[in-house]
Amino acid sequence: MLLRELKSTDTPAIESIYDLYWTGDFRANLSKRLKGFIENSPDVIAQGFKYFVAEDNGEIVGVAAFRKLPEHMKEYATTNNPVEFYVSAVKYKGKGIGTALRTKRIEEAKALGYTEALFYSGDTHQDSWAFHDNSDFKRVATTTAPNGEVGQIWRMEFK
Repeated sequence: MLLRELKSTDTPAIESIYDLYWTGDFRANLSKRLKGFIENSPDVIAQGFKYFVAEDNGEIVGVAAFRKLPEHMKEYATTNNPVEFYVSAVKYKGKGIGTALRTKRIEEAKALGYTEALFYSGDTHQDSWAFHDNSDFKRVATTTAPNGEVGQIWRMEFK
């Protein structure tokens, strides 16, 4: 499996992976941010977005991104330069794709000087919580996202 930065030609495959997990306004926002990343929009650049894909035999099988931690999550940070692991989705579960993408994001975030990573997962995605709980991330809070969905925050300080 190859882990690499996203290319514009990956967009259709990524959109189909997004469709496996999200709908509504959040799903539309994912497409908007992906398009902004491809087009180097000032908003996406200011947020420090970085996208990665997992490719297996020429097929895009996963996508993950991070960005500077948004304001609404800063109360859960414990260091001075946190990053948000923004999105992670795989086409096939149980094949190590999500773990590989998580490791890639941790390596890249550390290389860019980030001091910890946080992420949110809503109640609608409880099926992924065991994956997060079985990592080096620790569940630290129940919170309500800006869209009104209740969920959990996980955090990991980088050593």
